[in-house]
Amino acid sequence: MDKQFPVIDGHCDTALLFDSKEYDFFGQNKKGHIDFNRLKQADVRLQFFAVFVDPQLHQFNVLEKGLQKVNQILNVAESHDDIFLVREKNDLNKLQKEKLGILISVEGGDVLGQNIEMLDIFYRLGMRSLTLTWSNNNYIADGIADKRNGGLTNFGIEVIERMEEKNIILDVSHLSVAGFWDVVNCYKKPIIASHSNCKTVYNHKRSLDDKQIKAIAECNGLVGVNFAPHQLSVAENADLDTIIQHIKYLKKVVGTKYIALGSDFDGVSQLPKGINDVCSFDDLFLKMQKHKFTDKEIEDISYNNYYSFLKSNL
Repeated sequence: MDKQFPVIDGHCDTALLFDSKEYDFFGQNKKGHIDFNRLKQADVRLQFFAVFVDPQLHQFNVLEKGLQKVNQILNVAESHDDIFLVREKNDLNKLQKEKLGILISVEGGDVLGQNIEMLDIFYRLGMRSLTLTWSNNNYIADGIADKRNGGLTNFGIEVIERMEEKNIILDVSHLSVAGFWDVVNCYKKPIIASHSNCKTVYNHKRSLDDKQIKAIAECNGLVGVNFAPHQLSVAENADLDTIIQHIKYLKKVVGTKYIALGSDFDGVSQLPKGINDVCSFDDLFLKMQKHKFTDKEIEDISYNNYYSFLKSNL
């Protein structure tokens, strides 16, 4: 590969490792898919860090754990001169090689309980993206694993209206189908599916059907391709070519303008063949070249599409 492509990755769960004594974000790690040195090596210039809390915890503990995770991410962002938090569009001007921007994303509105002021507090602390649900239900809506398939609640509508006011990015990954369409019909700004794949390529409940993909494109949103093997294909068969199958299908349905990356690094117990950690982005891009993607298409998917989206919506 003649050039290295810069990366904006819309989803990782690396903050889950911050409690581990075997992991040091600034050290050399055998554990985990991401750390600072490997992010620099891979030319990741902006990484979305998810704040995920087990929704089975008592509500007080969900909030407490969520605030703890945000604090840990802030500690990382504030402890190194080459790391900065992305809170507004002007912060994107600082993105460059050898620097790391961090955008805090809360994965699952469970941390809010039924209190809209919690959204304001997380915003003040730096959250700029909210995945409305994980796969379970909460006071905002039902998740994709909920058999009821309920849509937005009255509180959920209040939440997305406040998100519009504050330019908080709305993420529909994990959301129920009914909830997805409620968002499309009620939310007036572009949305993302930060780490979701194509149901037509492989029929997994977490993936998007063609109508959903087109709806995201029609509102100038983004679909971030997810590397979780069990969402790409039969898990043991997943490899670089399988990831590219999903990218090619998105290109066929809506074009490359609406495709991004949402690796789910450190949120999955195994990775597709050919993906070892964040440094494997280079291997993916090399394989994309072999599949006749142009350098411009690759860089749009790896970086430019997210950059433009954030410039318009933060």
